[in-house]
Amino acid sequence: MDQLRAVKGMDDLFESDLSLWRHVELVARETFLAYGFGEIRTPILEETAVFVRGVGEGTDIVHKEMFTFDDGGRPGDKDGTTSVCLRPENTAGVVRAMLEHGKLFADAYEQVFYVGPMFRREQPQAGRRRQFHQIGCEAFGTSEPGMDVAVMACVHTILDRLGLSSSTKLLLNTLGDPAERRGYTDALVAYFSAHEARLSDDSRRRLKENPLRILDSKDAGDRALAMAAPRPVDFLSDAARAHFDAVCAGLTRLSIPFSRDPFLVRGLDYYTRTVFEFVGEAGLGAQSTVAAGGRYDGLVETLGGRPTPAVGFAGGVERLVLMLKAVGAPAHGVAPELALVGADDGGRALCEQLAFGLRRQGVRVVVDVRGRGVKAQMKSADKSGARHSVVVGSAELGSGQGRVKNMATGDVSDVALSVEALRAVVRAAHAGG
Repeated sequence: MDQLRAVKGMDDLFESDLSLWRHVELVARETFLAYGFGEIRTPILEETAVFVRGVGEGTDIVHKEMFTFDDGGRPGDKDGTTSVCLRPENTAGVVRAMLEHGKLFADAYEQVFYVGPMFRREQPQAGRRRQFHQIGCEAFGTSEPGMDVAVMACVHTILDRLGLSSSTKLLLNTLGDPAERRGYTDALVAYFSAHEARLSDDSRRRLKENPLRILDSKDAGDRALAMAAPRPVDFLSDAARAHFDAVCAGLTRLSIPFSRDPFLVRGLDYYTRTVFEFVGEAGLGAQSTVAAGGRYDGLVETLGGRPTPAVGFAGGVERLVLMLKAVGAPAHGVAPELALVGADDGGRALCEQLAFGLRRQGVRVVVDVRGRGVKAQMKSADKSGARHSVVVGSAELGSGQGRVKNMATGDVSDVALSVEALRAVVRAAHAGG
């Protein structure tokens, strides 16, 4: 029988993999809360229409990257079959949820964040998986440039707390308002149509479906043509230009360094005005963008709501972890704080009781329940990374006292065999670093 394997591009993650993952997610959650965002969780399965309407039918995501299928319906189901897909991104799904639950009423002001898996049928490589994980936030209800700045400041804070701010750079651009974007798109089409024979096959398709994406092409010939292409800044209204200038001024006030990239576009149709990318400079190879986003003032209306300004971003957990590894970040493991070693049946019984009490107080305790000898248990305790160990046998049961050993230094000291006394040992270790 053939061995069953994970689906291509979808990874199994074990404890040894996940310490940095948890660190990234914890820092992100704490930072989102500090910036006033509340958590939202949406289904990983959405109706395909959410993304066709929201992300754009001509985008690469909708055109060739979604895992889409019919739900098949059920006997007697009046709705029949519905095309559904694994979510390729989360902004459109968040907007759908906010609308469905009446969160975006007139003058509504909402800030939400999410952490979770996304899915795209891409060619797997380092930093690009078919199941990948994102952190992200969305702010609804204000068109003020200060919110654009706040979202980018939130990303910068996450990177700074992870020790990655010096290994990333912020690229910034503006696409203007929808009418200006259409004018700019028309100018791009005219320019690239005049050079269509020199475009790559992908860019010829994009010329008809999503011409902005030609500016994102990795093909050397496409990039050479793009350097002479029209620029969004030449099509901006006074209002859009003032908005962008205010965003730049806000970032400067916060001492967040950035570079203007006149050819920066995002691959989703919903972006207007501000677009940005945080690009990593270590460990990512070709997949250098670790977080990206922008303003999408028309998306809520596109998905059936009232006109609502909004701005947000998404960041890739896998890519942040790759960067942390590349810069030599220490593991953020959760090693046991205490190993209880039973020398005989009575000692093992007391170890189980003590472990139960300590675990109820949140102490990480390991107890060997396999009936092995003290030497084997101590070897396992050392391998687990436990900070301290206590051996409990008949002598310790009789005296009510044990010997606690610092596994790093070998120092030993007396300790009462009670939950309170052992908890105090753990607290003292934390206080001493």
